[in-house]
Amino acid sequence: MSSKMKLVSLGLCAAAVGCSTQSDGGAGSEVPAGSVNVAQGGAQDISQFRAIVNAGKVPTLDTLDPVGFFAEHAIDLPDADCGKDVCVHPFLAVAPRFNGGNWTMAFVAMNTAVDPSRLDRPPVHLAIAVENSRFAEIDENALDTGMAGLLAGLRPEDRVSVIRYGERVERRAFLAAPGSAELTRLIDDERLGNGAGELVGLYEGIAAAEKAFEEGDAAGFEGAHRVLLLTSGHATSGITDPDRILGLGEALVENGTAFGVIGVGESFLVRIPSALGSMGAGTYAYALSPGDLGGLLSEEGKTTLFPLATDFSLEVTPSAGYKVGRIYGTKRATASAAGAALEMPALFIGQRDGATDVGGSRRGGGGGLFVELLGDASLADDIGPDKAAFQVTAGWTSAKDGAAQDVDTTLLNALPPGQNPDSRWWNISDGGSGKPYMMLNMYLALRGALDFYQAGDCRRSLGVIEMMKPPIGAWLGKYSDTDIQDDNNLMLMLRQNIEDACRASQSSTEPTPPLDFDGGCGWL
Repeated sequence: MSSKMKLVSLGLCAAAVGCSTQSDGGAGSEVPAGSVNVAQGGAQDISQFRAIVNAGKVPTLDTLDPVGFFAEHAIDLPDADCGKDVCVHPFLAVAPRFNGGNWTMAFVAMNTAVDPSRLDRPPVHLAIAVENSRFAEIDENALDTGMAGLLAGLRPEDRVSVIRYGERVERRAFLAAPGSAELTRLIDDERLGNGAGELVGLYEGIAAAEKAFEEGDAAGFEGAHRVLLLTSGHATSGITDPDRILGLGEALVENGTAFGVIGVGESFLVRIPSALGSMGAGTYAYALSPGDLGGLLSEEGKTTLFPLATDFSLEVTPSAGYKVGRIYGTKRATASAAGAALEMPALFIGQRDGATDVGGSRRGGGGGLFVELLGDASLADDIGPDKAAFQVTAGWTSAKDGAAQDVDTTLLNALPPGQNPDSRWWNISDGGSGKPYMMLNMYLALRGALDFYQAGDCRRSLGVIEMMKPPIGAWLGKYSDTDIQDDNNLMLMLRQNIEDACRASQSSTEPTPPLDFDGGCGWL
């Protein structure tokens, strides 16, 4: 399935954690006080979705990337004072559904006290693998401009290898200094992308980057490794099995290699690039235009990535009286009635010169794992209030010293399983505003509206948004938040676009609220 979407904001560090914006690398490797949110890799915004709505149109559902949506939002977590490289913070919300049922949702987020601006930046060997095929449709002028900007952001001690892959794989530069005449000539004289063939050895292109690292180390290079892959998502030659391609990428990341992906071409296939981007090891973006490509490449030169942890795993296990329902917020998690699990080959922390705002006042850096807990109300009397709702266990290997680290914590529910709060205002475990859950409801409302619209059900599509208006208004009346206000504005614009499109097709625009909506309403 092809998809055309911009997946990363140029103001964000699209690594598995948020960014520092200080340009000085600092000295020493102390772990200072402070907190940087840790999120999974992947899309960092929904700018394509927003652009379509702003143009007065109704987007397709695949442009509403859940990871990108949550990543746009700022979430303030407790201080990362757990004494480990990664601190895990569980939360719980309980609210009524629109149909009167129970909505119990766990949320697990992470942060770290490791400040990238205080870490020593090692020399970096950057291997840039550029697809050369008719699928890629890379604008050579934009590529040249972006490559020049990328190289300008690197440091003299860094080294660059350039690989062109398509019908065959060619290494066009090896361990070249960023300001070298070799790279200048390569940019000025050669056409790296925009080929005419349909044979694309994607696996072989990544393998060539791995080989450049191995030979670079043998040639005396000592430093960090980083891959930047420009891909249409097509794999038509050599090893084409997606699992083999992803396995090669994950093996690199598990060894501490940062791995960024930029999608290109009108016929972009999202499956493999999205999976590579979700490894949590660098940028994941799609270049909507030549200008986007140039800008994305330039930003890569300003970004420094440090491995924080490898072999990361996290499990959410429901306690007695609960089982796991739907999960949201991550593409790599799996769920069963017994629990939800998330595995990442690595977590990276990033630093980028420049702003970190998303869409003006949006700080970004949000996200985490949402796990629906289905409470068995028949056990409420036996279990009672203030009993365990779920347990979170996590384990990883510290990238700093190779030591094993782990977390094991349990969160209580102030209410018995399946019971709603009497006040009709949802019950939040930390007593805060519940912003993560408001984010989730906004996402579910947008998704639900699009889902009904694509099914030809205009009345329920508009009904989802009508149902959400009172709870959103109540929440914003109590908490001032630019992220949720922006979401609300987006939702209302989408409603107008859906209504206009339905009128044009002579469909009924009388809203019919679907009371089995996935979210939790509250505030009624």
